[in-house]
Amino acid sequence: MDTNGFLVRLEQAVTLQSDDAAIRIHAEYQPLGGPTAKVFPPTYLPFEGSRYHFEERWGEDGERVKVVLLDSFQSQANRAEAAIREVAVDVGLPQIVMEAQIGDRTVRVSSLDAPHRSRDAYFLDSEDSKLDDTPFDETEIGKALNSMSAEDATAGLRYAPYDLVFGVWDSHRGKRIATKFPRAYSSEMIGWHAIPGRKGATKGDPLNLPGQSTVPVAEWRPGTETGQRKKTDLKLNELGHGMIPGEASEETGGVSVRSITRDAVISLTGLARFDFPVGDGDATSVGRAALAALALFGDRRAFAGAGLHLRSGSDLVLLRERVEWVRRGGETETFGLATADAQKILMAARDRLADAGVAWSGEPMIVRPSQRLSEIIEQTFTTPALEAEE
Repeated sequence: MDTNGFLVRLEQAVTLQSDDAAIRIHAEYQPLGGPTAKVFPPTYLPFEGSRYHFEERWGEDGERVKVVLLDSFQSQANRAEAAIREVAVDVGLPQIVMEAQIGDRTVRVSSLDAPHRSRDAYFLDSEDSKLDDTPFDETEIGKALNSMSAEDATAGLRYAPYDLVFGVWDSHRGKRIATKFPRAYSSEMIGWHAIPGRKGATKGDPLNLPGQSTVPVAEWRPGTETGQRKKTDLKLNELGHGMIPGEASEETGGVSVRSITRDAVISLTGLARFDFPVGDGDATSVGRAALAALALFGDRRAFAGAGLHLRSGSDLVLLRERVEWVRRGGETETFGLATADAQKILMAARDRLADAGVAWSGEPMIVRPSQRLSEIIEQTFTTPALEAEE
C-alpha cells in the first residue's frame, strides 16, 4: 500500500475537498460450531419475555427481518480501544492512567477503558503525585482538556485522541454546557433472521447429595463472612452441594441466526467538525487524518483476525470481509488493508502530526486516586461479599 498516498487521500476527505465521505468495513461471520449452532447475545433488562435485544430491520431483499443485536456500538468501540491499549506504549500513543496500589496488587484504569474516556470520574477524583497531589483537573493537561471544544480540540488531539474518535461526554463536572462529541467510528454486529432458543440449566452432583436437606451454617462454614451468615440454617444446595434442577428458559436461551454481519463506519465528514489550532499555525488537516488513521488501526487490531470471541457461547469465524471508501452518490471503492498496513499509516500520520506541532507521547500520564476513592477501590478487593437482604 502507498502509505503517503493514502494519507493524502484521507486529508482531502477530512477537509471536504474530495468525494470520499467515509471508510466502511463489512464483514460476515459464522459460529465456530457451524451455521446451525446457536450464539448467545449480550443480555439486558427483561423485555417481552427475553433479555436479548430483538428488533426488525430492512433486509437486502427489501423485506422486514427479525434481527438480534450481537454486539453494540459501545461494546465494539471498547474492543477497538482494548486492542489499541495493548500496544499504545509501543507505538507511542497517549494515555491517562489511574494507578492504585492495593496490597500487592496494582489496579489500573486507562483513558482507553474508562467509560467516559479522559472525562471519566476516575480521573476527576484523582491526583498527580508528582505535583504535590494536585487534583487532575488542576494539572496542565487537566485544564487543557477541560477547556477543549470542537473549534479548538488541540488538547484532545494531543492528550486524548480517543475522545474524538470514539465519542465522549463530560457528564460529571456539573457544567451547563458540557463537552460532548459524538463518535466518528461506529461498528455493530447483527444476527439476521433470529430464532430465540431455550436454555435448560441443571447443576449435577457426582454423589447425588440431598440438596434440600437443611444444615446449620455456623458448623459448616465457621469462617465464612458473607450474607449467608445472616441465616442460621441453609439448604445444602445453597452451600453448593446436591442437585439443582432447572427449568428451560427463553430469557437467555441463545439464538439461531441465518447470518451474522459486522458493519463499521469511520465518518470522514464527521471528523471535519474538529479544528486544531497550534500557536500561530494549524494542524487541522493532519490532525483529522491522524484520527481517521487511529480509528482504522483500532478496527484492524480488534477485528481483522480469523475469528472473534464475543462472550461465552459466541465464538465466531470470519467468512469474508470488505473494506471500502464510500463516495458521493453511494459509490464504493474496495481496497485491502491489513493490520500491518494500518499501523504504518498511523505511524506516518503521527509523524506528520508532530511536524505540525502536536507530538504524541507514549509515556502515560499517571495519576493516583484521591484518598476517598482509594478507600472505596480497596474495599472492592478486600471486603467480603455484600450481605444479602433479609
